[in-house]
Amino acid sequence: MLSKKEIMTEVVRSGKDPVYFSNRYAKISHPMHGLISFDMYPFQEDALRDFKKNRFNIILKSRQLGISTIAAGYAAWLAIFHKDKNILIIATKLAVAQNFIRKVKFVLQSMPNWLLLPQIINNNKQALEFSNGSVVKAIPTSDDAGRSEALS
Repeated sequence: MLSKKEIMTEVVRSGKDPVYFSNRYAKISHPMHGLISFDMYPFQEDALRDFKKNRFNIILKSRQLGISTIAAGYAAWLAIFHKDKNILIIATKLAVAQNFIRKVKFVLQSMPNWLLLPQIINNNKQALEFSNGSVVKAIPTSDDAGRSEALS
């Protein structure tokens, strides 16, 4: 059990560093091992740092590198530690969009309760809305996807 001072230190450190937050508190679902800690590879940590440093990122990659998982962890981090963030994921299909939201929810559910500061006030298959004004939404690709959205 952590003391109040240790909890405050962890909240502040986690809020400043998405890599620390993900390595320390994010859990992922492994197909063979179930719930495991998300111990990232260096390239995944670099991608997270780039997400924080640069508003726009383009990633040329192969499949199965965990980029959608780190993006889900980053979306969870951004939404809980920052007010009024509007996070939109545009996926190839509706099922892929819903799977992304499931990954965000998985990160949130695996965190210690004392770290999830804002409450989830709206929770459905395509969106999560938090009491701090942040929203994580995932939608399928369309001609007008993301139009008229003020995105973070």
